[in-house]
Amino acid sequence: MTKAIRLVRYSIILLLAAILALAFALPIFVTFTNSFMTGYEISHRYSIDILPSNYFYRLDVFQQIHFVRMTVMPNWVTFRQYINLLQNSEYLNGLWNSIIITAPSVVGQLIIAVPAAYAFELSKLRHKEKLFFVYIVVMLMPLPVVLVPQFIMAGYLNISESMWAIILPAIFSPFGVFLLRQFMKNISLEFIEAAKIDGAGHLRILLSIVTPLMKPAIAALALLVFIDYWNVVDQAIVFITDPSFEPLSVALTTRFRGMYDIMFAASFFYMIPALLVFLFGQEQLIAGMRVSGLK
Repeated sequence: MTKAIRLVRYSIILLLAAILALAFALPIFVTFTNSFMTGYEISHRYSIDILPSNYFYRLDVFQQIHFVRMTVMPNWVTFRQYINLLQNSEYLNGLWNSIIITAPSVVGQLIIAVPAAYAFELSKLRHKEKLFFVYIVVMLMPLPVVLVPQFIMAGYLNISESMWAIILPAIFSPFGVFLLRQFMKNISLEFIEAAKIDGAGHLRILLSIVTPLMKPAIAALALLVFIDYWNVVDQAIVFITDPSFEPLSVALTTRFRGMYDIMFAASFFYMIPALLVFLFGQEQLIAGMRVSGLK
């Protein structure tokens, strides 16, 4: 009887997991298939009223009720929107802006987080735990709260309308320091003590011993930071006022409004880097999270 209950429980959990997986995968699949449709086919096959024209429908509360009739497969396949997209200067400019924001954010946070985590864990600073507590408090603050002081500091530095207002806070984000320090707690101190006996300094220990041992956590951090700033929206809306500097995450909603075929093709192209990074880096992400003690 116990085995039967476990089997039923396992089957229910597996069914729920499959439903959730399909729910998350459906938008990606629909975006992919609809990217091969023409704009006319997309615009004429998506929205339809949920209620017929009767007495209740005449009421104002019901006139705004609609549902989406999704079309999974196109009637005919076309690649014209992809050709037009690759020739669209606004799309290429938005893609380049996303790269300019994401690449320095990832590299810069790794350069800052690795030695900072090493200092927090192995140095003998008197008040390092209090300072690390401040790091955690800042990390737990919601983004709208953090944007206010960031906006004020960007104004003092005269970068409030440039990409640096996004890149600099990303480089000094406390999340990377927290993640890598949690990972370093699992590193045996015997390697470090042996290196000190051999005369190695902190820089040599950091580069030759600690950093190679932290590769899973560094890869996980790089993946998380890439996903976060590749999809940046709030900071871009607040700090970037010039449309020519908008990242693709914002340009997709402002530049291609009403161009449904271009929007679906651009959205699918926009998802590819994040999907590839996750598919090829999921093992490092899982390993880094597991060893760092994050659930």
